Amino acid sequence: MKLARIQYQGTLKWGIIEGDDIYALEGALYGAFSKGARLCALAEAKLLAPAEPTIIVACGLNYMGEIKHLGAPIPPEPSLFFKPATTVLDPGVTIPYPALTEKLSHEAELCCVMKRTARNVPEDKALDYVLGYTCGNDIGMMDILKKDNSLITRAKGFDMSSALGPWLETDLDPTKLAIKGIISGEVIQDSNTGEMLFSVAHIVSYISEFMTLRPGDVVFTGTPAGGHYVVKVGDVMEVEIENIGKLTTPV
Repeated sequence: MKLARIQYQGTLKWGIIEGDDIYALEGALYGAFSKGARLCALAEAKLLAPAEPTIIVACGLNYMGEIKHLGAPIPPEPSLFFKPATTVLDPGVTIPYPALTEKLSHEAELCCVMKRTARNVPEDKALDYVLGYTCGNDIGMMDILKKDNSLITRAKGFDMSSALGPWLETDLDPTKLAIKGIISGEVIQDSNTGEMLFSVAHIVSYISEFMTLRPGDVVFTGTPAGGHYVVKVGDVMEVEIENIGKLTTPV
């Protein structure tokens, strides 16, 4: 099932996508819900980021190809950092090139959005706490990060640096999905989530050991080889994930 957060006729709504149409979501998004009456055609609605997080947790160095490319040591446990809710960027919205950087970068990632409060969740139950999956672009300022890794909050936590969309897919096995990063039509990342060092379930469980994830919170699960690609004004960044769709962010 595809769930979309939309703006239609001046109102924010969650809906269910079927074919080229959007139907009302009846009930509780983070509980029991069903398909209601038809709202509109998909083309008539403005798609918004399909999450309303209190916090975003991101995992770095999670694909073996990227670890080898960077020459980094294999992390013994997930390498995490935080991104504030103010970083969320709607699909299709242009990101202005930040004045603080000369090396704005693109990172294609699979993201999951939580549906239940998760605290001390065992790995074999972790995916039961996930509402759905979406495409994410962990946009960064790589010159700031390379200057000093301790500046990761500044380099990755600036406004509009977490593009998400175009919708959530609820019925998905996140362990074997093709994932691509595309810049102005050129594929610069072409991988599979099967190359993850730590699975989505492991990351969610690991996070829940020390902090509470709430409904709507977002987990970025890492980028494959070819990430950190530097973009320029006029480029179009895209993230395409099998059985989800494509997220587009112009620069």
